[in-house]
Amino acid sequence: MNTQPRELNASELNASDLDASDLDAVNGGMKWTPGTKNPDVIDARGGQFSFLGLTFTLDIKGNVSSIGTTP
Repeated sequence: MNTQPRELNASELNASDLDASDLDAVNGGMKWTPGTKNPDVIDARGGQFSFLGLTFTLDIKGNVSSIGTTP
């Protein structure tokens, strides 16, 4: 069994740009609308910690981006 990737010829490629309607038709992807905030979503780039019954969420630079109660 050959597990090495093979090089594709240009004639085998069929690339095209996707527009918003194409992306909307795809299941299982992630969509993002600028300016949308959801308190149930944690920004995993920074982190989160709990202290004195509060949950602090950090942005990518380490700044506190939100404070909530610990469930």
